[in-house]
Amino acid sequence: MAASDAPVEEPRSGTAGVLERLKAAQPRTTATTATSDDDGPAGAASGGAASGTAARATTNRATANQATANQVAGHRAPVDGPPSGRRSLPGIVGSATGAAREALRSVTGSTGGDRDRAGASTERLRVAADRARVAAGMTGKALGRHGGAAVRHVGTWDPDLVRQSAVTLCAVACILGSAAGVGAFGGPSIRDAAGGAFAPDATLLAPSSAAFSIWSVIYAGLVAYTVFQWLPAQRRRERHRRLGWTVAASMLLNLAWILSAQADQPVLSLVVILLLFFALLVAIQTLNDHPGETRFEGAAVDTPIGLYLGWVLVATAANAAAFFTATGIDLFGWKGTTWAILGIITVLMTAAVVCSTDRGRLSVAAATCWGLLWIAVERMLGEPFAVDVAFVSAMAIFLLLITAGSRRHRVDHAYRRWLRAAEDAQREPLDLLGDDYEDTRY
Repeated sequence: MAASDAPVEEPRSGTAGVLERLKAAQPRTTATTATSDDDGPAGAASGGAASGTAARATTNRATANQATANQVAGHRAPVDGPPSGRRSLPGIVGSATGAAREALRSVTGSTGGDRDRAGASTERLRVAADRARVAAGMTGKALGRHGGAAVRHVGTWDPDLVRQSAVTLCAVACILGSAAGVGAFGGPSIRDAAGGAFAPDATLLAPSSAAFSIWSVIYAGLVAYTVFQWLPAQRRRERHRRLGWTVAASMLLNLAWILSAQADQPVLSLVVILLLFFALLVAIQTLNDHPGETRFEGAAVDTPIGLYLGWVLVATAANAAAFFTATGIDLFGWKGTTWAILGIITVLMTAAVVCSTDRGRLSVAAATCWGLLWIAVERMLGEPFAVDVAFVSAMAIFLLLITAGSRRHRVDHAYRRWLRAAEDAQREPLDLLGDDYEDTRY
């Protein structure tokens, strides 16, 4: 048996050596196919040797892949040794696949750690957001409680006191704005603002510089009104409750007009002065609906507001002329003289309607005539020269004074007749059938 076995061993050894060299030179798939297709005792022996060699090569590759994966993941995983005994090639491939999966799990585990850290950061952010939401809710509730208390506290304020304070603050702002309008704070004056669009020689409806001295009288009257409405007897009167906020708004609009004119905004200045004019019309209507009680009240309230409205009426026409001149608008191709005459007629008709209310509103007529007078003077003595515009201005002054004076005369005459009728109603009637009457006949 030993002698018969020896010759068999040599071919196996030689066959195994040849197969090893062939398997080393051929791809892995070829070795797998050859090993799986061999049959018989010789094929099994050679297949066993080849399988052992391929298994060792595959195991070495799997071990290297696992070590590389563990090094990438930052872990030192144990390296499996070569398999013992005879194993089939699918088992060896399965071992290599398992090693690769372990390496992938290691890498995924490292990435999972990063995900865990990111999840922890997200959790902390969520907790911080929840705390901020709770704090915001508590702050909102606190503000709601205190805000409601503040609103209730404001609701307990005396509305008449609030109105008086607002009128005073607006009067101070208006006076400061007038100082800024003459350049007291370093800015340009109204005369030089907007490229000289409001200068006396800019348009045909621009009055002379002396006409603007009426502002001192108007501001003095507004101060008198502000002081008068602070009197204890005037605080809760319906007249001042209706009038105060309108006058305060007009003073703020006056300040806005000065600022817009200094900012070279002719369009905005025209819009603001139109709003100012309508606010003063509302104030005059309030004075008509709630007449004054004394002459002193008329001098402190009605006269300043009337002067204010009359001058703003003329200033509105002058501002409109400055706007059309600055923008170069030429409607219907008419000359500037025609438009100036139409503007004066519009001023006359508007002032005449206002002066036909109450007892004539002589203060409105006086301020309007003052502005028209200085327009006529500037067109006769200054530039641009326009004698027809000056003539129409003079006629407008005459007609306006006639309108306001006639209204005042008719109202005063009707008032005197009413007083006479009241006195006659209080007298005892004459007894025409008595003895006294008979005696007085002779």
